[in-house]
Amino acid sequence: MSVLSRSETEEILFAESADAARSSASSDLDLPAKIGKRIQARRILCGLSKQQLGARLGIRGADVNAYEQGAKRVSCELLLETAKQLKATPRFFFSDL
Repeated sequence: MSVLSRSETEEILFAESADAARSSASSDLDLPAKIGKRIQARRILCGLSKQQLGARLGIRGADVNAYEQGAKRVSCELLLETAKQLKATPRFFFSDL
């Protein structure tokens, strides 16, 4: 087993970090869309329109649509209130992710 030089070790660590950042970035992009689909499914199950849910949350129906499509990220505070309005636990939005 040979000992790697400092520059070789740095190269390997840099390449591994870049790979991790790429894979993490792609999964991060999917997360808002996945959470949005869960919000949409629960909203439909509760029989609410986007406008009705928006009114309960104090936001516009168009914003609800943006969250459901994953175009906007849901803040923790908004996700907690959404869970409350949809009679779900916050964990519901993350299950199977």
